[in-house]
Amino acid sequence: MDNREGKEFILDQTTIKKLLTIYKLKIPDFQRNFVWKKGKKEQLLESLFRGFPIGAITLYQDDNAYYIIDGLQRINTLSQYLSCPYTVIPFAEFYKKTEADVTAFLQEKGLADQSVRLKKQLQQWYGNLKQLYEYEKISVLYRVLNPKDQKKPSAFSDLTLVEELHEIVKSAIEIAHDDIALIIYKGDKNDLPDLFKNINTGSVALSQYEILQSVWNDYFLDETKLPETFDAFNRELVLIQDDYDIQAVKERGRFDIFKNIVGLNHLICCNEKSETLFRFAAFKKISPLPVGEGMLKYYENGSVGFEIWSTLLCGASNKIIDAVDLIFQRTGQQDQINRFVHDLNRIILDAVDTAIQKLAGNSCSVMETKYHSLYIIAGIVFSEYDIDAAELRIRKTNVNSRIFEESLHLERHIEEHWFMDENRQMGFFNGKIGELLKMKSDPDGRQMTDTVRSRKPTADLTITIEGQVIQADTVKEFYRNIFSYLSLHKIDFSHLVPYATGQKRYLIHTENRHLSGTPFFNPLRIGDYFIETHKSKSAALRDICSFLKKAGVDVTE
Repeated sequence: MDNREGKEFILDQTTIKKLLTIYKLKIPDFQRNFVWKKGKKEQLLESLFRGFPIGAITLYQDDNAYYIIDGLQRINTLSQYLSCPYTVIPFAEFYKKTEADVTAFLQEKGLADQSVRLKKQLQQWYGNLKQLYEYEKISVLYRVLNPKDQKKPSAFSDLTLVEELHEIVKSAIEIAHDDIALIIYKGDKNDLPDLFKNINTGSVALSQYEILQSVWNDYFLDETKLPETFDAFNRELVLIQDDYDIQAVKERGRFDIFKNIVGLNHLICCNEKSETLFRFAAFKKISPLPVGEGMLKYYENGSVGFEIWSTLLCGASNKIIDAVDLIFQRTGQQDQINRFVHDLNRIILDAVDTAIQKLAGNSCSVMETKYHSLYIIAGIVFSEYDIDAAELRIRKTNVNSRIFEESLHLERHIEEHWFMDENRQMGFFNGKIGELLKMKSDPDGRQMTDTVRSRKPTADLTITIEGQVIQADTVKEFYRNIFSYLSLHKIDFSHLVPYATGQKRYLIHTENRHLSGTPFFNPLRIGDYFIETHKSKSAALRDICSFLKKAGVDVTE
């Protein structure tokens, strides 16, 4: 199936000046002053001065606003230089570039005796530039050369003379070759973190979830109600000061949902025993790093907090934007939002501790995939809490031992290859989370709970099997969820296999080939069966309904 479905990428070209002055760029407060240190800034500008490309800037367009996906440090550095050039290139370095031309100019005009005075005036002009592209304004230089309090006319009272001088000094600042390529993305916001992760190659940002701070720039929280994650975020921020100007670290902006989850992530990484639960490659062990307040950071990871939140609120690890948008959908409920976020943070941290404790005595280890870790945490939380993000409500329940034991039954997970090989996909994970939720209200597995009501009520593909709604956004996920349900409920359909949907194609077969002999285009492997998922959504729905009805299953679209 084409993974570009629902996504639109536009390739464009503009100039740096238009990008900074015409495009409505959304830069979150705490990132606004994050620019590289001197060496990287000079490297960027040197490339531009020599006419070298600096790579495309990737933007996400939402209405008429543009959110920066990739290129934040480049944009911030350019904005800083073109507003206050002296903060990037000292005056001595600037004057060295232009001194020969200025000297020749003064000699040509018979003003060689003005060289010392002019250098001081140019230093004053250069150091006072504060606004974007202010250096282009002749009037700014003219006022410095002709101050109001001077007692006799200046040698530069002639505007034509100032215009010539201005062209010389301006050329030493401006970026002559300022064409820049743009990649503009239009599509689902939930894809932004993965998009950022896959395209970003030079950022030293907190994680691929950095882009979410732009999308959530109005989702503020009260740090006095969330002191634990607030302090943790500030500790994390200080850790990256070696990569950025120190001033940026001081100007951290208001506390919001993005910073809260970064803080949560930091707390998980400061738990020395977290590797018992998180064994996947992206959760990297580091040399213990002092972070203040007597704490040490043992691991580097920028995403697990976001994925835990998404799993608990949406039943999927990649729906964090939907989850957070839901929490902030109502106005006038700031106190309830703060309380909900605080309680959910604490429940997650407690669940991590519980998992570590229970796993310590287990003869098996957690599999090296994030989905296994997320599944265990979700099971521990769901076994004890009902979470209703839409109503900002968390209710503690009696412990559901079946959910708790199932989430920690590592032997079964490993034996049945959960989250491994063909099952190492998001669709399989989402199906397993759905099974945990189903156990909330129906120990025998006969009906579906609405415990996590924050999940989207509809999806691109929806079907009801024996009263249970099954949904997905892609054909592959849809079929995976359906056949996982059939397997869970021991519904036999072997007598229908191979099942043809036409004269050339099978829907399901024990071999990876169609009637025509060609292999499946996009096969899904479930147990002993190959399932073809390369088809339109309408055809996928039609074919599976026909198949299920012939298998004697009660199904409605």
